[in-house]
Amino acid sequence: MSSHASTIDVTELTIPTFHAALREGRTTITAVVGAYLSRIAQHDPTIKSLIAINPNALTEAAEKDAETDRLLQRNAGSTSTTARLPALHGVPVLLKDNYTTHDLPTSGGAKALATLTSKRDSNVVRKLRQSGAIILAKANLHEFALHGTTTSSLGGQTLNPYDITRTPGGSSGGTGAGLALNLGMVGCGTDTVNSLRSPASACSIVGFRPSVGRVDAEGIVPVSETQDVAGPMGRCVGDVRVLFDVMKGDSLSQASETESKSVFRIGILEEYFHLETPPSSSSSDANLELEPELVAENAIVQDVTRKALSLISSAQDPSNTNVNLDISITLVPIPASNHNDVDWSASHLLSNGDTQAFEFREYLNEFLQSDQISSPHTSLESIASSGEYDQKAVTDVFTLPLSDKHRYSRQSSEYQTRLTLIESLKNSVREIFTKHDVDALVYPHQRHFPIKIGPTIQPARNGILAALTGRPAVCIPAGFSPATPDAPQGVPIGLELMGRDGGDEVLLELAEFIEGILSARKIPHFNNTGGSPSR
Repeated sequence: MSSHASTIDVTELTIPTFHAALREGRTTITAVVGAYLSRIAQHDPTIKSLIAINPNALTEAAEKDAETDRLLQRNAGSTSTTARLPALHGVPVLLKDNYTTHDLPTSGGAKALATLTSKRDSNVVRKLRQSGAIILAKANLHEFALHGTTTSSLGGQTLNPYDITRTPGGSSGGTGAGLALNLGMVGCGTDTVNSLRSPASACSIVGFRPSVGRVDAEGIVPVSETQDVAGPMGRCVGDVRVLFDVMKGDSLSQASETESKSVFRIGILEEYFHLETPPSSSSSDANLELEPELVAENAIVQDVTRKALSLISSAQDPSNTNVNLDISITLVPIPASNHNDVDWSASHLLSNGDTQAFEFREYLNEFLQSDQISSPHTSLESIASSGEYDQKAVTDVFTLPLSDKHRYSRQSSEYQTRLTLIESLKNSVREIFTKHDVDALVYPHQRHFPIKIGPTIQPARNGILAALTGRPAVCIPAGFSPATPDAPQGVPIGLELMGRDGGDEVLLELAEFIEGILSARKIPHFNNTGGSPSR
């Protein structure tokens, strides 16, 4: 391959298109990585999606180009379009900065851990590199991945590229905003309650929360053993599927559904469309008061989501020649109610089922004290004493175990009560899937728009249901709100699908089909001088 091969436009570049261009000699990995680095230099000073850029990215790209030449020569008998490349060969990845890497610090977004290093890559990063990926940059996240506005003491406040007066969701919001703005090809995030799907909803991309256990979380800064997962993010479901195939560790998981399906039934979870009445007791993710502005935003979210569902239904019309009728979807309303005496409301599940505050301190301390980690702090108490963290961003998951480590521990009776609720919820969800014979439930990920910059709590998200049940869930673009001066293209709105136990691959297949029907993603209109609109 000529070292002078021209680059291709990296805007909305997918893995298959990139690999085809490499095989045909139309670009090089060095050129593509260079193009992403140029976009980062142009846009990231405003959007603040990244914490650290890999200083060796171009060197690694040149090494991968030499490898490309060897691979193509070895496959000289194949046509240029069929010569095989490793799944992520040369693919520039944005990595949330809670994945440990042997060559870059891992901060969790906190100044206190800015110099934390690891002797080796986390297991997921090792798999990425073995499949040919280049870690382009470490992305900003909400402090310690504890909430959803992507505010951190080290990375600052990441902005939403569609409306820089709003947050990008979180906690994987740096990865989400960077992918939306085409600062990398694909990305990796984590999800404890909402954190892969929230940025997907807010940034018009795809975020996939795998079933618990499908991706090895070893070497990732932990929050909750019960709820943590690592997962892929991208601008399209196809790229997310490629990335998931590399990330997943089937030897660690339960048996999964891998067969292809052609007939799907999707339950519309009506109670997750409407704003909840504010709860009587406070919660770290409680809904705001039902202010007129939020009521109006909820009406828009419902309208966009229901129009998306209408498009899915109309796509089943045999007269529609633009849709693959080999796949059939039936939508089934699931009435709002207490399901077999289990309250599914997000506020109830957050207040009574969320395990973060009971697990965070112990699991973080175990991580910091690992012989693989070199850290300036070896305990949550030490970090708190340093003061080098954003006190407004850390939430009660950080503070409660410090105030009462016996109550907020895995040994407490309250923790056991939450585990009991989780088991009841799992049974209730399983019974609803069986009763209505559905393959997935559908609902908007967020019931109103991502909030304006300022507060560090992102309310009204629906991710807790999948987080507590351990089921796979994916968020894809559903559409946009009407345009405003702050959001000239509108605010992105995401559609979430939660699947069957272990049905990760089937859910992604369904999501890719629906994505093709909706075609809802838009590229953000972000000007060359760093910001659209100007503040």
